[in-house]
Amino acid sequence: MTSQGSGYGFGKKPADASKEAGAGQGAGETARLDLSGIERGPVVVDPAREQAALARGAALGFVDRSAGEEAGAETAKRRRRAASPQGSVFIKGPQDTLDWFIDYTNQRGHRSYWQTLEEFRALVEGR
Repeated sequence: MTSQGSGYGFGKKPADASKEAGAGQGAGETARLDLSGIERGPVVVDPAREQAALARGAALGFVDRSAGEEAGAETAKRRRRAASPQGSVFIKGPQDTLDWFIDYTNQRGHRSYWQTLEEFRALVEGR
């Protein structure tokens, strides 16, 4: 080992990093992309090319799902079920009892603890 110790490469810049990053620029300068040829306006679509593309897509089985006037008329609106009020409970108790409850929930295939509680409620209330 040298007298300076090992820096594991931290704090050192590679010898040719300035050549790779800037491609001829001086050290410390960052490379920039030349975006002067790119148009920033809206994309202009040729209607004939668009119709040809739609015809090719239809031949392959694709269906137009764009939000048009006729698309909204043929689909029926679904009623959204009103969400029941939510709450949360923090349960502190003996570790073995809580572990049993977690294991029971997992064995029943429930994804949430409230589903297990709902099952217990139905059992107690005789449903």
